[in-house]
Amino acid sequence: MSLPRRRRAALLVCCGTLFLGVLDGAALNLALPSVHRELRLSTTELQWVATSNALVRASLTLLCGAVADRYGRRRTFRVGLLVFAVGSVLCGAAPHAPALIAARGVQGVGGALMAPPALALIANLFPDAVHRGRALGTWSATAGVSAACGPLVGGVLVQAAGWRSLFAVSVGGAALLYLGTRLLPPGVVDGPPRRLDALGNTLAALVLVGFTFALIDGPSRGWLTGPVLVAVAVAVAAAVGYLPAARRRPDPVLDPRHLAIPALRGAVLTAVVAYLTLGGFTFVNTFYLQQVRGFSPLATGLLTLPTTLGTLVLANVSGRIVGRYGGRRPATVGHLAFVASMTLLALTVTADAGLAPLLVGYLLLGAGMGLVNPPATNTAVNSLPRERAGVASAITSASRQIGTNLGVAVLGAVVVSVLALTGQPTDDIARVAAEAGDDFTTALRVAYALVAVTAAYCAYATWRLFRPPPDRPVGEEVVGIEDAPTAPPTATTAS
Repeated sequence: MSLPRRRRAALLVCCGTLFLGVLDGAALNLALPSVHRELRLSTTELQWVATSNALVRASLTLLCGAVADRYGRRRTFRVGLLVFAVGSVLCGAAPHAPALIAARGVQGVGGALMAPPALALIANLFPDAVHRGRALGTWSATAGVSAACGPLVGGVLVQAAGWRSLFAVSVGGAALLYLGTRLLPPGVVDGPPRRLDALGNTLAALVLVGFTFALIDGPSRGWLTGPVLVAVAVAVAAAVGYLPAARRRPDPVLDPRHLAIPALRGAVLTAVVAYLTLGGFTFVNTFYLQQVRGFSPLATGLLTLPTTLGTLVLANVSGRIVGRYGGRRPATVGHLAFVASMTLLALTVTADAGLAPLLVGYLLLGAGMGLVNPPATNTAVNSLPRERAGVASAITSASRQIGTNLGVAVLGAVVVSVLALTGQPTDDIARVAAEAGDDFTTALRVAYALVAVTAAYCAYATWRLFRPPPDRPVGEEVVGIEDAPTAPPTATTAS
């Protein structure tokens, strides 16, 4: 096989793991009503099923990026595929909620081991800036398309063979991709190996787990109950303790200096808000379409096709714009598309709403995803030196997982809290959606309005953070750590 063909094939293997991991989560969200009926899950258990994978991935991805840089990216990539396959087998055989939640966590470990080396290997495969930009555009498009295709694929599989079939597909996909790993370079990083920051990663994980527990369990347990207050206290203490701990480490899991780069902060914010919007929407919209409106899983998947189409079309357009003008314009317009989508849905979602405004809202959501993914990924990877590609890719991957995790937790908490104010029980969101559609759609409108406000702020912040540094060409809008000492102060402190 010629070198260009081999590189393209290797790129497909790397992108395939991203597609598989994101598709798995998005498809499962559509299957949640079916999982609920078979395993009799409570609202809290449904949220943990939806978030456990993303929570584990977000907690471990930065550490796994360092592991990949230290022990070899291809080796770490292969281990991740094997762990993901084992987790998928356990998911498909799960007899009850705790087993399914734990198995989803195992999948998350595999995903955390796969994503950082995959993106770093792309940087190894395409050292030339132009070709690397195109390859990163393909990766970015894969992220958005897989998330958008998930509901459709999930609908087909659930309708035809039940929700457990989703995980059989994941096992088969992981096996196929493992065979393709022989096309990948070893991905060994030159220079001294990075030290692993176990303390820093533990503190970061405690922040994520603590706040997630509070958001998911708060509405059902009570916001001022002991377990919720303890979780918040642990998360706050870990967040406060992280900075002094990081300053004492030569290779912290997340170097605070990285977030001093405005464009990297913009990329992180963009990825978090984009996947918060998509993850939260997919979770609550599934219950709206299937429980309130009575659509089948297949019909639900078909109704989300506009999201898929919007992502497919705009991801390609955005990649071209990023390569030519930088990421500022597509990222900002993408967030404005989220604002338009969530505002339209907040105004029109009712128990008997017409399909036309819903489909337009879904299309705008997909357009936003297509527009923001390429600038977020490209900016993050190019913000750090190439030998830190594993760290940069880990930051990108963790940002997506944090966003997905927050989307399910926050929108779920908002919906449950509003239902509680209307006097509805909160322990079975699926039953409430089926029996009290008007109250459920009222809660949805509040959740969508809050996301619209968040996206509007993010559009403003993105426009400022993605601003090219002085005296740099527009196409080179990001500045790395090593550039900071010679750049004017405003180049690294502008916000």
